[in-house]
Amino acid sequence: MALETPAAETQEHEVILRTNDEGGALTLTAKRTTAGWTGFTLLDEERPPADLLDEDTAEAPRKFTRTLGPADTWRGALGLLDSLVWEILRPEYVRAEFRQMVISAVRERAADPDNACAEFVDDWLPEWERVCSAN
Repeated sequence: MALETPAAETQEHEVILRTNDEGGALTLTAKRTTAGWTGFTLLDEERPPADLLDEDTAEAPRKFTRTLGPADTWRGALGLLDSLVWEILRPEYVRAEFRQMVISAVRERAADPDNACAEFVDDWLPEWERVCSAN
């Protein structure tokens, strides 16, 4: 199954990675310049899980959205991502140019004994590997 580029992509900002699950979504975007990638911005869209909603709000739950960044480097982008628990969310898309860097970052977090989420990262590692190896 080929992964398609998310529609949120614009001429200025291109989607680098996107996660999506019941609790919300994260979208990391950046600007491509002749010198490389810059202006990494993280959109955090949180929504309450359906099982926590009552009947009246289950159809249209209220979303909380915030933007983090910008960061000028990949290292800074990882800092934005690490401010949330991105590595334990369901990966939906990773831009081809970033797949090796993303899977390396996920593996580092899975192996980090100081990461309180390491065992959960390990659970999601096969899914991250699948998305990062897609054509």
